[in-house]
Amino acid sequence: MSFELRMDKKKRAFTLSSGQYECSNTVNDEVIKIVSINTSSLRRRMCITRENVDYKYELLKENINEIIELLSLELPAVAEIISDEYKSFDIERCYDDLYNLFFLIMFDGSQLTELAISQNECEDRYDLPRLETIPTFDANIKVDYSDCKTNYCYIINSVTEYINILFYAFVSNSPIVSVCNNCDRLFVPKTKKITLYCDRTTNEHTTCKQIGARNKHNDKIETDPVLKAYQLEKHRIEMYCLRSKQDKYDFFDDYFDWLRIFEPKIADYKNGKYDGDKLIEEIKAQTPNFQPYSKGKNFADEEGY
Repeated sequence: MSFELRMDKKKRAFTLSSGQYECSNTVNDEVIKIVSINTSSLRRRMCITRENVDYKYELLKENINEIIELLSLELPAVAEIISDEYKSFDIERCYDDLYNLFFLIMFDGSQLTELAISQNECEDRYDLPRLETIPTFDANIKVDYSDCKTNYCYIINSVTEYINILFYAFVSNSPIVSVCNNCDRLFVPKTKKITLYCDRTTNEHTTCKQIGARNKHNDKIETDPVLKAYQLEKHRIEMYCLRSKQDKYDFFDDYFDWLRIFEPKIADYKNGKYDGDKLIEEIKAQTPNFQPYSKGKNFADEEGY
């Protein structure tokens, strides 16, 4: 079953529909939700690899309903597309779409994070940097003419198509983006002024903006050696994953393997439950285990030869 994606350029919004299903949102809100979603609970229910074909499909079958339920909490449209793929008994397509979802979250999020940094450093707030290029993609379009007006919509058959089209619409509007200094997630500020905190509600039932005003830690990452070490190493691995071919040794796995180790620890550190010096040493100790081939990763060692 295909979905129809209709864009409202004036409202910068969209509607995704199929049969009786319909979901609407603004483009800005949906794209930010996609690139900011925490995928750890999803990744625990999948075997993210290009190998072990039988096992990864069987594991997905066991956990697909939980994955769809988790996605529906933050990305209902994405959950509906994945659910439709699963109902069609195409588990391979379902797996590939989820795999691509994780990749696009990382890739698009990385582009927007770099844009946010360059915009935040720009002194001329009326001439902010923009994304100059994004990868090309194919799209199927349905066109009809009625009431003396031409109408068109995109035909969506996968999460990949859905995200690519929304990201294109988002970038086309020359967005302003920032990274929250409290939750480290992307957001769209309401004005062109430098905005350091978003309005998301935390577990403490206060917003990041309220926490920022109370703590006044605007330069937290730059002055905190633990957070700085974490961000630098995360960015390094992210970059070589994006620049490397996903072949026999899947570099994409490295990124999520590293996050699986350090995401919980950095969260505990922020809550005062993990020693900072110990965490820095652990990050350094793991660095040799997360290197591209060009830096000395031994293929024979990885394969056990």
